[in-house]
Amino acid sequence: MKGSEAIANILKQEGVKYVPCFPGGGAIDIINALADVPEVQTVLTRHERVACDIADGYARATNDVGVVLPSQGPGVAHAFAGIAQSYSDGTPVLCLAGQVSRQLIGTQAVQEVQDMDFFRSVAKWVGRINLIERIPEMMRRAFTVLRSGQRRPVVLSIPSDISSGEVEDEKLAYDLVAKGWTVGGDPRDIEQAAKALISAKNPLIHAGAGVLYSKAWDELQELAELLQAPVTSTLNAKGVFPENHPLSLGLAGRIGTKQAAHFLRKADILFAIGNSFRNRRGGMGIPVPRGIKLIHSNISELDINRVYKTDLGILGDAKLVLRQLTEAVKKLTGGKRKEDENLQKEISKVRKEWLNEWMPRLTSDEVPINPYRFTWDLMQTVDKDNTIVTHDAGLPRWHVSHFYEATFPRSYLGMGGQSEMAWSLGAAMGAKLAHPDKLVVCVMGDGAYGMTGMEMETAVRNDIPILVVVTNNQGLGMYEVLTPSTSKLSGDYSKVAEGLGAYAERVEKPDDIVPAIKRASRQVKDGTPALLDVVVKLELIGDMRKSWDDLYADEKW
Repeated sequence: MKGSEAIANILKQEGVKYVPCFPGGGAIDIINALADVPEVQTVLTRHERVACDIADGYARATNDVGVVLPSQGPGVAHAFAGIAQSYSDGTPVLCLAGQVSRQLIGTQAVQEVQDMDFFRSVAKWVGRINLIERIPEMMRRAFTVLRSGQRRPVVLSIPSDISSGEVEDEKLAYDLVAKGWTVGGDPRDIEQAAKALISAKNPLIHAGAGVLYSKAWDELQELAELLQAPVTSTLNAKGVFPENHPLSLGLAGRIGTKQAAHFLRKADILFAIGNSFRNRRGGMGIPVPRGIKLIHSNISELDINRVYKTDLGILGDAKLVLRQLTEAVKKLTGGKRKEDENLQKEISKVRKEWLNEWMPRLTSDEVPINPYRFTWDLMQTVDKDNTIVTHDAGLPRWHVSHFYEATFPRSYLGMGGQSEMAWSLGAAMGAKLAHPDKLVVCVMGDGAYGMTGMEMETAVRNDIPILVVVTNNQGLGMYEVLTPSTSKLSGDYSKVAEGLGAYAERVEKPDDIVPAIKRASRQVKDGTPALLDVVVKLELIGDMRKSWDDLYADEKW
């Protein structure tokens, strides 16, 4: 059996259904082997980075491993940006990186790069298969690492002579599918945390992507309702707690809601679970007030006490920890739960105040279109319970993530750590492969579309019907202020998409938004990828950012 055949069969056994790829040295034999394995479908992209984004979106949407296959040299170099995004956001992606043959490694051969060196900075584990007989061992280890503990990418470097070489079949047997392992919290920490949460007057729960990857949304909701504690989330975890729930505060931090800031100011205990904390001044993380008691639970010890001092740390998987905490709280309280009507009324009041402040923009009749108006109309038009939405970096993230209401886990794929521009188009394709029955919408700027817009042809050719929305402000958003000499753009992207085989419309008036969304959605339902080129005004985030900074301006922060 050839090494490439063994790899293809292992991917099949591990339940992999799609492998985004680009052919070239180190990948050719594996691609050809996959052609003989109908259970695993290859997806040819126009660029290796987008192949990584598809694997990333698929992993986020399925809660399982995404796999990508770039070719050697330039291919894996192109893939670096995509793997860096997955690492920053904690997504389990297996990169099978092509490499020159073993005898050429270290000779500066054509298309040789030191892949293991540069991938180590953006991967949980990096390995190289140095013997054909080690393929089963290394692949099993890769899947074990991907499915255990903190989710992050793994890179396996595969020299071309490993994939093309042959050994006896029995040496490549793969008779044990890899599983993942995790751990629960220390019972002593659980008991202390339960007592502290019960005694708190104003507890607040902050949920991160670790809650998503452990599939702990039911446990999160049960604990929140038991404690009658409001819940905020990180951008990557948006939707893990239904945002139409009476206890939901939506996103927290500089990219968050007024109600999240309001209750963070009131809280005497913050219970953060499954998040890594980002410094408020270095990104979009939640600011932790002075004097508040912080209980932080994470699967990785590297994230506890990393940014903020933790009064009580709980090392463990989010699902197991939430179960333990719920049982401990029930034991201490007798399991009684009484809805706090005053709390829910307060949440509702502040939420309405916040929406009223923004309603002039959300319902604006301006021409060019206000991008917040598009978000509002999108949310009112689609069936939120059967739609997955994602955004891109920069202004689209601000315009969409604050106000789109995510009603179920993974209904909104938020990104932010690395902020890889143009990630959303590939991620949307990955989500659609994972959930072909859902309407998948990605919102990206015209700058982002310029980077990956040719991938609309990938969606058309591979029968991946997604709805792409380009919020076209004829420039690079905030850089029209920061670097005005190098920010102007131009183009009618509907014509480009139409030329690539997609359904496309250009939308220029507010009253045309809803009809255009409906027409495009019908095309997507019938199997055709669609693009809406929505001409919008330049709506900077300065006012929004200032409003959040004002909320965190006093001595408590």
